[in-house]
Amino acid sequence: MKLHAITTMSVLAIAALGVAAGLGTPAHTGRATLDAATAPAAAKAPTYVLLNCSGKGVIEPSSSILTCADAGMRLESLHWTTWSSHFAGAYGTFSENDCRPSCATGHFHDYSVIVTAWGSKGVAGDSGERAYASLTLTFQGSSRPPVYELVNGKLVTSYPVTQVMPAA
Repeated sequence: MKLHAITTMSVLAIAALGVAAGLGTPAHTGRATLDAATAPAAAKAPTYVLLNCSGKGVIEPSSSILTCADAGMRLESLHWTTWSSHFAGAYGTFSENDCRPSCATGHFHDYSVIVTAWGSKGVAGDSGERAYASLTLTFQGSSRPPVYELVNGKLVTSYPVTQVMPAA
């Protein structure tokens, strides 16, 4: 009886090891497997874009108009160093019309800038695109564009190092 117990235990231990190692099951079981023919199609990652004034998505544009109504603020000579689903980064020139004496006869002033595009929103009519939602402009050097605000009824001018604005 004692010999029978040891033999049964040995057989059960060997069977357990075989199952754990995958040796105890035939090659073709009823278990479902995934291969290239049966795997569901992987969801395609969206393409990240900046919207132009026509609402069309553009990848790594060399220039971008920020004020579509009059093109009075724009980014030019852009060199993209990063373009990902998290953010995009470039350096180039921020150009702004001073509108003096009027916007039609004003002069453009150029400022060296680092651009960070971030956040995202869906693009109408294109489920495969996401548009960056915001831009952070970081101005290099001591020359920066003015920002005008009304504070207590008075026009106040400042020259911030960074400005945040909608991307489109």
